Amino acid sequence: MFKNILIPISSEHYSKNVLKTGIFLAEKFHSNVTLVYIIEEKTINKTKKIIDSYRTPLEIEETKKTIILKHKQTADNIIFNDAKFLIKNKNISFVEKTTQGEFSDAVKKELGKKQYDLILMGFEKGCLLNYRILEDVDIPVWIETKGYNKKILGVCSNLAPNQKVPKISIKLSKALNWDLQMLYVIDTEDSVQVDEKGMRSGKKLRRDLEFGGQKFADEMKTKNIQTLTVRGSLENETIKAAKKFDAGLIVVGRQQKKKGKLGLPVKNIKRKIVEKCKYSILFTN
Repeated sequence: MFKNILIPISSEHYSKNVLKTGIFLAEKFHSNVTLVYIIEEKTINKTKKIIDSYRTPLEIEETKKTIILKHKQTADNIIFNDAKFLIKNKNISFVEKTTQGEFSDAVKKELGKKQYDLILMGFEKGCLLNYRILEDVDIPVWIETKGYNKKILGVCSNLAPNQKVPKISIKLSKALNWDLQMLYVIDTEDSVQVDEKGMRSGKKLRRDLEFGGQKFADEMKTKNIQTLTVRGSLENETIKAAKKFDAGLIVVGRQQKKKGKLGLPVKNIKRKIVEKCKYSILFTN
């Protein structure tokens, strides 16, 4: 399922849970793992800006080299060592790399070098990172935020084609032997129906949206999978259900939500869900 896993680690934020989950998945799916440590240009530039006023160009360049060297030592002495310890005595193909740049750009550059099936990464609200990668790639992105419970919550709605989420959720549930609960959200803030091709309809009546939810639940029932149908905001209902189910992982597809409260435009819905949620999330993309 995940033949090649990319784990990008930013110099701004490191969580050992990301490595643990990556090794766990690699064992289960016999995956190759590439670990890329990204030295953030923003951090270097911020330091340079502070010292620019009282250092010569040569001193500034030397300071930059020192910062980069310290980050490389951090990668070698902490992060890569942690990874090597975790894969010790395990038959896992593992490659480590160090690069410089902006996080999302560095990840996309690595994606251009090799075919990956999964990006596994952490998320930190308080750091300098720009998480454009959540919207910019077509392969699944797993956001690891904590240790995992053995439960999967697959989230579907009237705002998505609902093809990938059930398929991936069922595969993961069987492969990992985790419990699976499906959630269908009838989003009352954006009352359209998205078809299998990802096209939005015109505004729909509530009963039409409820029919779509019931049809999905009936289909899941034939697969012996329980589906909870709820009404409300996609983001809020997802988080409420994850808390109630005590999910270890939430699986969410590409949602075509364009309206929020009071009909205002919605942007960066993935980031909003991640910021509000304390559970790990897999965006199927």
